[in-house]
Amino acid sequence: MWNFLRKFVVAAALLAAPGGTLYAETVLDIERAVETAIQNNLALSRTRIETGVKERAAARSWNALYPTLSAGAQTSRGVSLTGDMLPREDWSKALSFSASLTIQPAIFANMTKLKADYEAGLLSYEAAKQELELNVRKAFCQILLLKANLELSEQTAATAEAGYEQTVALARVGQASALDELSARVNWENLKPELKTAEANYLNALESFKQTLSISGEDVVLSGSLGDMAGGTAMPGGGLPLQTTPQSSLPRNEPFAIAALRQSDASLKAQRDTLWMQSYLPTLGLSWNGNPALTDGVWADTSGSFTVSLRLGLDPFFPASTAKTQLAALDDNRRIAAIQLEEAEAARNSRIAQLERSVETSAGSLKTLSLNVELAQQNYDMTTEAYRRGAADLQKLRNAADSLSQAGFRLQSERYNLIAAILDLEKELNVPFGSLPYP
Repeated sequence: MWNFLRKFVVAAALLAAPGGTLYAETVLDIERAVETAIQNNLALSRTRIETGVKERAAARSWNALYPTLSAGAQTSRGVSLTGDMLPREDWSKALSFSASLTIQPAIFANMTKLKADYEAGLLSYEAAKQELELNVRKAFCQILLLKANLELSEQTAATAEAGYEQTVALARVGQASALDELSARVNWENLKPELKTAEANYLNALESFKQTLSISGEDVVLSGSLGDMAGGTAMPGGGLPLQTTPQSSLPRNEPFAIAALRQSDASLKAQRDTLWMQSYLPTLGLSWNGNPALTDGVWADTSGSFTVSLRLGLDPFFPASTAKTQLAALDDNRRIAAIQLEEAEAARNSRIAQLERSVETSAGSLKTLSLNVELAQQNYDMTTEAYRRGAADLQKLRNAADSLSQAGFRLQSERYNLIAAILDLEKELNVPFGSLPYP
């Protein structure tokens, strides 16, 4: 009854809106939800743009070898403000050209750095996309679980309401006491806050999910079930097919996060090489300029020049110079990065071992929970038969149905735990989601 009233109130509110129309409805399965998130997620879009900036910088790093060119033209006419010089009727004309090029080995080291930065950006983008997909898949499954919990709360509240109404009817004919009636009322009222909490948790999770997918102004309906995703059935009674997968045979690829740490070290090395070359290697300068002028109808250049220069800074060679200090800081940063890489690899191996145990534990729990569902189903079938024969009342039948639903929900919860653990394990192994078999 509560479920019906809730749906009736929501439908009435929507129909009472201006125009009497409902919001657009989007039906999403888990794969379409992942695709929508990758296309629309704002944080991932920002990371994609940042990676594009690094790609452009790396692709155009050769422009550091382009010469600097300039050209100019001028015309002038002699005048006198004091009258000492006769005004000239002719305008003198002149052109100017210049070209310069600075060559230093640090230019090539900087190209290597820009390329390393771009490759690190690619890895960061892939890591962000993988993390987004993981979050979407887990959130999708969690919403399905919250929806199942909401439906169970609605059913439990409806059963309590029916029990209260039955007790009231029995009290009227003297078959139940006032205390029984009060207890039934208290039991029903206590379930109302739980139902509200379950509904709020479901709606809040759905709203956060829509924000992750950058969907607004429309209703979202999730298609699928935890049972289907975990290889079983959605409703109680269909346990998972258990099959043992040797954990040592699981594929292992280097995670994007660890690969990004390695690439960051390569970027730091290139940055250090660039700084060292800038500080301790000479700079070759080439420049040419010309200034042809029109004199007596003839173009002539008497001031053009071509210059070759070699320059070397001496201050980096002094003790405690700025260059030495910066190089030492970069060396320290590389040592810190090496420690972070070692810590990340150790933490990853630990997480993989923990997740493997979680998968094994959930697989074992599912056997027991599946058996509990079968027993609850048998109890419900026997109670149904007794109700048909008049040996059990309606409230007992409702309680048996609730027990079956609760057993099914516990099975659903464990399925979610198994799905979440396998998704986390796939991320740590850096394999495509859905590639590991469900035990």
